[in-house]
Amino acid sequence: MCDRSKFPDSASFFMYHIALLLMIAAEAFIVIYTHPKDRETDKTNKRDKGTKWLLIINFYVCIYLSFFMVGQKGWDSILNTKLPVVFTCPGIILMLAGILIRLWAVLTLKRSFTLTVQTSKEQHLITTGIYKKVRNPAYTGSICSLAGTALGLRGAIALAMVLTGSIISYSARISVEEEVLRSHFGNEYKEYEKHTYRLIPYVW
Repeated sequence: MCDRSKFPDSASFFMYHIALLLMIAAEAFIVIYTHPKDRETDKTNKRDKGTKWLLIINFYVCIYLSFFMVGQKGWDSILNTKLPVVFTCPGIILMLAGILIRLWAVLTLKRSFTLTVQTSKEQHLITTGIYKKVRNPAYTGSICSLAGTALGLRGAIALAMVLTGSIISYSARISVEEEVLRSHFGNEYKEYEKHTYRLIPYVW
């Protein structure tokens, strides 16, 4: 997938690609795990507003940009601006951490986790585990993984574009989702918001 010469050594080359495959495999697992065939079909609220597709497009575009930037030859001085090799390992760690955070969040919600914004009549607000401090940890995990993908390849411009695109996409999704949750859970969710952060504990 990527030229081995882009990495400081063979170990980091293989670890990066293992992390990338794990990230894709985790997303495939989530799609299968959240498949609605065994769920109650009578939803009280379905107001996704296209944000599901926004996140899907952002996911693939971010990965594409991460690889596209390091493959440029004629624009090396601009698009292919490289970060020092020391950033390769933190990038891989960030990818793996993002995968674990996202899976932890999905498995905590179990069948309440959906790829589209919707609520059911019997749904309960989860405020324990990873949701005790952060309201949208699954999105935190995704942003970490996507940022790690660019960081591991040391693309400075790619990293900036990935972070910008992800923040815009996930902010739009969170805005839609939290509006639905406020409507569904009322004061319970509003109180939950007062004691939690959207994406990053003590930061945002």
